[in-house]
Amino acid sequence: MVARHCVSCDHFSIGLLGVGLAVALCGSAPVAIGAEPRLISEFTEQGALAIQIESADDSTPTKYVIDLARHHTPATRPTDLVKRWESWRLGAFLCFNTNQFSGSEHCHTGDAKLYDPPELDVAGWVRALKAGGMRYAVLTTRHTSGFLLWDSATTTFDVASSGNKTDLVKAFADECDKQGVAPGLYYCMWGGEKYRPTANARAIILAQLYELATRYGKVPYFWVDMMNWAPKDLPAQQVYDAIKNLQPDTIVIMNQHVQDGREIKYFPTDVLNGEILVPPAEGHKPFRKVGETTYYLPFEFCLCSQRREGGIKYDPVGPSCWFTYGKGRSFAPSEPFPAQVVAERIKLAWQRGAVNVLLATAPDHTGEMRPADVEQLISIGKLLAGQLKP
Repeated sequence: MVARHCVSCDHFSIGLLGVGLAVALCGSAPVAIGAEPRLISEFTEQGALAIQIESADDSTPTKYVIDLARHHTPATRPTDLVKRWESWRLGAFLCFNTNQFSGSEHCHTGDAKLYDPPELDVAGWVRALKAGGMRYAVLTTRHTSGFLLWDSATTTFDVASSGNKTDLVKAFADECDKQGVAPGLYYCMWGGEKYRPTANARAIILAQLYELATRYGKVPYFWVDMMNWAPKDLPAQQVYDAIKNLQPDTIVIMNQHVQDGREIKYFPTDVLNGEILVPPAEGHKPFRKVGETTYYLPFEFCLCSQRREGGIKYDPVGPSCWFTYGKGRSFAPSEPFPAQVVAERIKLAWQRGAVNVLLATAPDHTGEMRPADVEQLISIGKLLAGQLKP
C-alpha cells in the first residue's frame, strides 16, 4: 500500500512501493501557502532528482525526491497488469474542473474562486457510473486553466483557495475504492513554448505528479494529456519513469490525440488511444515496433456523451463537448446524446479492436450529475450489457 500524507510527522518513507525513495517534509505540518511559491533549488540526491519549493510567505520549504534514473518500458506481451486494465471494458472520463464554471472547453481563468460547486456529490457520481456498467473512471485533476483539484504545495491556484475547498482527488479516490471502481488521474501538461511558457515548469510538474502519486493510495491508471505542451527539458520518458517509480502497478497513457490508433505520437505509453475516432476498419494492431522492440499496446477509445452548440465539429455524430455544462449560467448548456447513438459507437469501437472505452460524462457546475445524464448512462449500460464482461 502507498504511504499517505501525514501531518503529524516530519518524515515518511514510501519504500513500501519497492523503489526505496524517501521524501522529507521539513516541518511538522503541510506547508501553508499564502501566495505563489517559488522554486529554491533542483539538485541530485543519491542518484535521484530533488526539488525544493518554498512558498512566497517564507514558510518552511517542501522537498520532493523523484527517481528519474530507473527507466521503464511498456509491456511486450499481455502481462497481468495489462490484462487487469483490459478487463475494465467501459469507463467514465470525469471531465470536471473550472470549465463547468467558465463555459469553455479550454478554460484560461486565473480566478480560483470561480470553482465553487454548491452540491458536490462524489458518491452520487460513482453510483451513476456503476449503474451504467462502468468499471473505471478518470478525473481531470488539472486541465487547461492549471487549476488543481487538490491542495498543492506548488501553487495557490487550487481547491484550497476556491469556493469549495474539498480535496476532490481524495474524495474521488476514496469513493472509487469504496464502491469498487478503479480510479484514474488525468493531468494536462503545460509550460513549454506552445502553451503557457513558465519558468521552472519541469520541476513544478514533477512535484505535482509526485503529490498525485503519493497522497491517494494505489492509483491503477494515470492519464497524461498534451505532451506537445510540455517543456523541452521534460520528455515523455521522464514523466513515465517518475510515475512508474512511485506507482509500479499503474498503467500510464500518453494521450495520442485525435487519431485512430495507427500513429504513436508520444512514447513510452502503455496504451494507445484515439479521441473521437474509432480504430480503422481493419482493426487495431496492438503489437507495435518502436525502435528494435515490439511492444503490446492495446487501444482505448475516448468519446463524448454530450452535444453542445458550437462544439467539436469533427465529431461524426454532431457538435460535441468533453465537459458537461448546466443551465442557468451565461453560456450555452450541453445535453446528452441519445443513448442508442453512444452505444452504437462503443460497439463499433469494440468490434474494431478497442479493448476499453472511456466515455466523457460528468456533473455540471452544481457538482451533481444531472438526471438526464444519469438516465443516459443507465440506458447505455443496458444496451451494452451483453458485451460487458462479468
